[in-house]
Amino acid sequence: MSDREAMKESWKSVGSKAESLGLKLKLHLEQEQDEAEERQPGDTKAMIDDLGQRAQDAFDSMGNAAKDPAVRTDVKEMGTLFKDALLTTFEAVSAEVNSRTANDDPPPPTGPQDALPE
Repeated sequence: MSDREAMKESWKSVGSKAESLGLKLKLHLEQEQDEAEERQPGDTKAMIDDLGQRAQDAFDSMGNAAKDPAVRTDVKEMGTLFKDALLTTFEAVSAEVNSRTANDDPPPPTGPQDALPE
């Protein structure tokens, strides 16, 4: 597998894991919202109270998600996949830079004007 292909595969893995983790976090948030009491919109105070409650629900959801073993495992795996993808990308970029700079070396001396005095 070429460096570019390895790099693409690494980032695909990160994307897949991020999508999986996002779905789990979304389910936790939906669960929190289902349990929250419904508020009737009306005046500004009700809107501010509603906004505050939604923020609290989001933080509660994140706290509950952090306790979920499946979410914790996904976060750890995502960190590892992200690190691996970065390493693969840097290796591919390094190989590309090395190949381009190797082609930019000046040619060896060819005539007497380029020869070093003895």
